[in-house]
Amino acid sequence: MKALFRGRWLYINLVTLGLAVLLFWWWQQTEQQISQSQAQWIPDYYLTQATISQYDEQGALSSTISAQRFTHIREMGTTDMLQPRFNLYLADSNTAWFGKAEEGLILDSGAQINLTGNVLVTNGPDLNHPITLKSNSLRLFPQKNYAESDDQVSLVAKYSHLTGTGMQLTLNNQRLLFLHQVKGTHSMPRN
Repeated sequence: MKALFRGRWLYINLVTLGLAVLLFWWWQQTEQQISQSQAQWIPDYYLTQATISQYDEQGALSSTISAQRFTHIREMGTTDMLQPRFNLYLADSNTAWFGKAEEGLILDSGAQINLTGNVLVTNGPDLNHPITLKSNSLRLFPQKNYAESDDQVSLVAKYSHLTGTGMQLTLNNQRLLFLHQVKGTHSMPRN
């Protein structure tokens, strides 16, 4: 009976020791992966209080983006922005769109810009069809003159005020599509 009892404790001790070694090895691997991933995400450059300008193929200014801070991470191909402000100049319609947000992320060398936190987009100086959009997040595609959002969006136009969840906007012709839960008011000026 004592031999059986000793054999059982030996087995339990060996299993416990094996689990402890396995747990220690797993912990080391996790720590090593975390330190390697942190090393990979070190920015290769950053700019403070800078402006980036982009030009079209004809040499005309197509957009400017200013931010308190730009942080570029080469491995991800992204640039983080703090308090971005942007101007998009549409050559076809000779109009401009302006905007700002608390944070932004530039993807694919500027093909897509994700804006988050108190996003405001407007074509403010357009006297005929002024539009101002507010949302918590917005994806902007400057080369396609297109913007979209999955969040709630508020639109203020010359005579209208609309809110809806999900939005698609073509900047050239100001074609706006709200996707869900649309509410609004429209008023006509008195003559």
